[in-house]
Order: sequence, then structure tokens, then C-alpha cells
Amino acid sequence: MTVDRATHTKINRLESFRLLALAELIGISCLLSILGCGGSNNAETAVQLKFRPMVGEQEAACGTAYSQMGTGSSAVELADARLFISSIALRHKSDSTWHMVNLDASIWQSGGIGGVVLLDFEDGTGACADSGTNETNRVITATVTLTEVDPVFDGIRFNVGIPFVENHVDAALTPAPFNVPGMYWTWQGGFKFVRVDWQVADLSGNNTTPSRWNVHVGSTGCESAAPTTAPSTACTRSNMARVELTDFDTTIDEVNIDLAQLIVGANLDGNTPDSPPGCMSNPGEPNDCTAVFDSLGLDFMTGACIDDCSNQTIFSLVP
Repeated sequence: MTVDRATHTKINRLESFRLLALAELIGISCLLSILGCGGSNNAETAVQLKFRPMVGEQEAACGTAYSQMGTGSSAVELADARLFISSIALRHKSDSTWHMVNLDASIWQSGGIGGVVLLDFEDGTGACADSGTNETNRVITATVTLTEVDPVFDGIRFNVGIPFVENHVDAALTPAPFNVPGMYWTWQGGFKFVRVDWQVADLSGNNTTPSRWNVHVGSTGCESAAPTTAPSTACTRSNMARVELTDFDTTIDEVNIDLAQLIVGANLDGNTPDSPPGCMSNPGEPNDCTAVFDSLGLDFMTGACIDDCSNQTIFSLVP
């Protein structure tokens, strides 16, 4: 593949911005820890953060039919379930300070402090065969650097989405986890932070129910010269949710992601005319998207958190 000079320049500039951002995050983490980076007394603690996809009281799985989802009466089957999270931090139990985790690098994780993780709950079976793969990812591996050996954490927080600088790159030229097909719009629009697709069975007998009802949450209002050009300024609607959970024990707890809650107030039996089926985060789809954004704790009109997204209903703890 031949990459022109302009593309190389954009990639190098984005990488420079990313390194500067990570340097700032490292500095913040050190201050919060009340210790100096590189000190000989620092200890690295390995952590595993586990996530469990659910549909109500059932564990989410491709090939399983679920009834009475959303406000409609149609039966649905999961057709995709993936999301990006970033800027993961854990709360130290003894002093309630937050510490950024240092992600291990892998096909699912970009690596480093403030990095990005792709969680993948579909296994390519059933309706998920259309866009999915056999591989799944439910566990994040990372380290936390503190002066204390074997620290105890009691909280977790993260963003649902990708930071602006990394959100508007060429997915075909960027390493994992950004190079996964189906999770990208364009340089201008960036990535789909959340992709949860449903195959809908028409139970009405009149063939008016959409065959698919998809939830694709990502930034909107991203202005640039063309779809293949990255914006130079932040999108007007970031649409990035923030999640904070307390009473979280990293050694035994899992983060529950209830996919049913994502569409609890949405009508899967209908769709905004002349628009793709479901919620594509388009400002012209309030009837399809408002309930979805409410579940994430986001204001659909602005794309910002309401009360720091504290009223989100999708993420909870499973002991």
C-alpha cells in the first residue's frame, strides 16, 4: 500500500498529540499518587478487569431470541455487540484517590496510560455472523503503579468512546484495536464508540417492522473539508459517556453491561422515515436516539453528560 506524504504527516501529527496527551496523563497520575515517576520504591500491581454482557437477567449471546425488548412487542436477536472504552482509572480504597491504569498492549488494547480497549461480546454465530468474528474480549489486563504493594481498589471509572485525537485516524493504517472492520465511519466521523445491533422479527403480520434496529453511538458535528479529512477542532457533539462505579473489588467483581437497558425506551417496531434503521447518533433522529442516549446518561441534543452521566443505567457491578 502506498501512503502519500500528506497522510504520513497527518499520522505523525496525531501520534505526537497522543504522546503529549499520555505524558500529561502520566503526570496527573503521579500527582494523584503523591509520588514521583520513576522512583525506586514504586511497585507495579497487575489487575484484570472483567466485563459481562447481559440482556436483562440473561447473559447476552448471539443466536438467542429475546422478547419484549424496548417499547415494542417484537422478538429480537443480537446481531453485534462491541464497544470502545478509554481512560480507565481505579480508586484506591485507603485514600479515595484515582489512579490511571497502564494497559497492556494487545490486539484488543492500544496499551499505555489513557489507552483504548475494544470489548467484543459477539462470537460470529447466529445473526452476528453478518458482521462478527469468532474472537471475543471481555477482560482488560493492565498494571497500576503505586508505592504500596498489593493495594486495594474500590472503584472504577472509564469513558465509553475514543479520545478526539485518536478518533479521527485512518483505521486501515492504524494498529489494533482501531483496525477492526465495522467499527469505523470515516476520518471525519471517526469510530463507532458503541455498536449493538439487533435483528428484529416482525410479529405484526403486516411487514412494517424493520428487519434490523441498530445502535451506533459516536461523535457527530465533526467538521472538515471532506469525509476523508480529519477535523482539526473537536466535534460539536462528543457523545462520549463517562462511567463511575464504586464498591468495586477488582479481585472478584465484574462490570455488568445490560444491552437491554440500552434500548429500554426505544421503539424497535418503528424507525424515523428515510433514515438507517435504529439510532445512528444523527441529530435528525431524536425519536430513535433520545432513549438510547438517556440510558448512557447523555443529553442527545448536546452530546454531553447530564450530571457527569451519573444516571446511566447500562453499567453496574456483578459480584
